[in-house]
Amino acid sequence: MTFNKNVLLSIIRRTFLIMGGMLLFMIVFSFTTGPFYLYYWLGKSNSEYQFKPRHIIVLGGAGYPSATALLRSYYASEVYKKQLVCDIYVCQPSTAETPVINSDAYKISKDLITRGVDSTKIFLETIGKNTREEALQIVAINPQLKNEPCILVTSPEHMKRAVAVFRKAGFKNIGGEPTFDLCGPADLFYNDKE
Repeated sequence: MTFNKNVLLSIIRRTFLIMGGMLLFMIVFSFTTGPFYLYYWLGKSNSEYQFKPRHIIVLGGAGYPSATALLRSYYASEVYKKQLVCDIYVCQPSTAETPVINSDAYKISKDLITRGVDSTKIFLETIGKNTREEALQIVAINPQLKNEPCILVTSPEHMKRAVAVFRKAGFKNIGGEPTFDLCGPADLFYNDKE
């Protein structure tokens, strides 16, 4: 069986044209507002909630004191200050050899306390190593959470998937507070509807 050299060159030429077109599109797209709105959509599209949360679940990140852990701690404390009746569940995996006092979950809880959270309202979950395991471990700690209003605090790029995982685990009233990072000396929070 012989293969025509011209057919092979034509396939290679078309492949490079398609790849070049995709590269050009990505370069032009990167100079638009599109990437920001995709990032914003990941944080907000599946996380909107219209209820007063009774429980805040801070999902695990890169350990303490990483930027993600500090942002999650900040956002969780801000939601707590608005509600004051919330429990906060801090999910951060730890090894069996690590004493609780040295775990990242404990350090995040200490950070929450310095931000004004009542220490009796903080619960630690150190077993779950991924979002699904964290959801199942939270249910093991308090099975009633499935039916009560809860919000997740996690990074925007993780929020859409995290809410879907918790819904799949049986949580009926679940929303989210994405931890968009705001840089600068001014308070940049605003209400979208305003």
